[in-house]
Amino acid sequence: MQSIMVKGRLEEYALHPWIFRPRVVRGEAGPGEAVLVYTQRGKFVGSAFYHPTAHIALRLYAREPQPFDYLYLKERLWAADQYRHALFPGEEVYRMVFSEADDLPGLIVDRYGEGLSIQINSLAFEVRREELADALEDLFAPAWIFERSESPARKKEGLSPVETVLRGTLPETHTIVLGGLRFRMPLHAPQKTGFFLDQRLNYQTIARLAEKRRVLDVFSYVGGFTLHALSGGAREVYAVDQSRNALDLLMENVKENRLEPSRVIPFVGDAFDVLKQLQFTRETFDLIVLDPPSFAREKKVVRRALKGYDELHRLVMSLLAPHGLLATFSCSHPLSWEDLLGSLERAARKTGRRFRIRGRFVQSPDHPILLGFPPSEYLRGWLVEALD
Repeated sequence: MQSIMVKGRLEEYALHPWIFRPRVVRGEAGPGEAVLVYTQRGKFVGSAFYHPTAHIALRLYAREPQPFDYLYLKERLWAADQYRHALFPGEEVYRMVFSEADDLPGLIVDRYGEGLSIQINSLAFEVRREELADALEDLFAPAWIFERSESPARKKEGLSPVETVLRGTLPETHTIVLGGLRFRMPLHAPQKTGFFLDQRLNYQTIARLAEKRRVLDVFSYVGGFTLHALSGGAREVYAVDQSRNALDLLMENVKENRLEPSRVIPFVGDAFDVLKQLQFTRETFDLIVLDPPSFAREKKVVRRALKGYDELHRLVMSLLAPHGLLATFSCSHPLSWEDLLGSLERAARKTGRRFRIRGRFVQSPDHPILLGFPPSEYLRGWLVEALD
């Protein structure tokens, strides 16, 4: 293995798995090659993947000298899967690999029962795609392996979007079981790799809160929150999404679970426009779930993203019934807890209503957060209650 030398003391690299290009002092390697990293004083930092041109020059995958061969790849995949089995015994739907949090930087693998959906966000796994598919097939014998790699992170690595079936035959839609509910999910959908597994435990919380409540689910997609609210005893759910196909699947999922379709009112349209329409008709709701797509993938757009959140929060707060609950989420790492809370505070002032904080929402533990690596924590949510 080639050696790369970096600036600074060993302690500076103790927790964070990325080393940026300005820190590299000496050494060269091939694109995606596994290398050994040392400080200028000769202290060993770890084993890493090297990128010759990207800002993230080194992605650490081990803290000891370790070639990244086929056997080691299988060991890491197996360890990641066993960790999820301990979290969710007997379950067949979970995030199997969460990138740096599983020492497989730039790789995401979701298990959907008999099939696997993957996302490659680093050069390291771009050059190991077939090796990765072979390892997944050897270990888990999936019926299919589907890759959808289109995240903005790929552009920073100098990679083009990829959508392909690596193994097996991909069905048009696939049914999974989550929280005792059956969901038909579109594998070719533009959101993520098929389903929002990071909300797994938050779905259950909403189910517990929904009993006898009139619910508004904004950015509903195929019904993760809607179906859990119905199963928890919601009187009625308004489901809002700009995708007609997503709402059609949502209604199919309602029927699939033998829930009452008459209790769901689907709204196709832009969320801002629909909320203004509901405000105009003086609708009110006892529980509102606001789970928009990522508004801020980079720090430079946080201010603009918060303007969107401020308006969304103002609109939904005006629709809350007295003592109603609002669950609001952000899936953007650059948007901090304080940013989201500040948006709620600004909206509350504009509506002239008072709220109290009932709790926080975090990402499911199969999306583990690494201490000292802030990008691994990206899903944040607040639960607030109207006091009037």
